[in-house]
Amino acid sequence: MIEFNLEILKPFTLNKYIQAERQNRYIASKMKKRATNYCMLTVQQAMVDGVRFDWPCKLEIKWYLPDKRIDPDNWSFTKKFIFDGMQKASVRSDVFLPNDSYKFVTGFDETFDIDKDNPRVEIRVKK
Repeated sequence: MIEFNLEILKPFTLNKYIQAERQNRYIASKMKKRATNYCMLTVQQAMVDGVRFDWPCKLEIKWYLPDKRIDPDNWSFTKKFIFDGMQKASVRSDVFLPNDSYKFVTGFDETFDIDKDNPRVEIRVKK
């Protein structure tokens, strides 16, 4: 399982990204880069800790939101940065996810819940 902190991903939800795109494409590009780099570092640490997924596979994504203020679809958008970070993550030339195409990611199931004390998203291989 890989766990991402939603407090860190909160500035990168869909509505905030759209607002940045409308303001200036360079601001949105910087946002994408920052979010992707956070996700890459998180995945690299998971790899160091021994986490590996056997691709191709279907993923289970569990969102534990801090509250109900931001809609689930806005949070779900951050999957883009997570998958991009998974592709960029490597440890000793071992890449975590070669490509986020259907060839490797055959689908995903998402659920949403509230956890005010520990907002996060957990991603694991669906059995």
